[in-house]
Amino acid sequence: MATLQLSMLAHAASLVSPGGLLVYSTCSLEAEEGVQQVAAFLAGRPEFERAPISAGQIGGDPDWLTPLGELRTLPFHMQLDAPGLSGLDGFFVARLRRKT
Repeated sequence: MATLQLSMLAHAASLVSPGGLLVYSTCSLEAEEGVQQVAAFLAGRPEFERAPISAGQIGGDPDWLTPLGELRTLPFHMQLDAPGLSGLDGFFVARLRRKT
């Protein structure tokens, strides 16, 4: 799956104009499909940089953000009074900006 994701990310990157944003999101908790995928992409694409997501932009708990400004939700997030309605799926989201 990671190989396909990298291919899709590379194709999407070719469509982003300078100054434009690219959002990479996956519903996986696997590092190779999330944080490692973005790190590998950025290592090979110096024209892109992270565009950190801020707490005010997610409409959720700031603890869901990583130190790099990426969103990572885990199944134990969003505990409610009704246990049957609690929890989230695992997601990873990174926002990337094309510099040139």
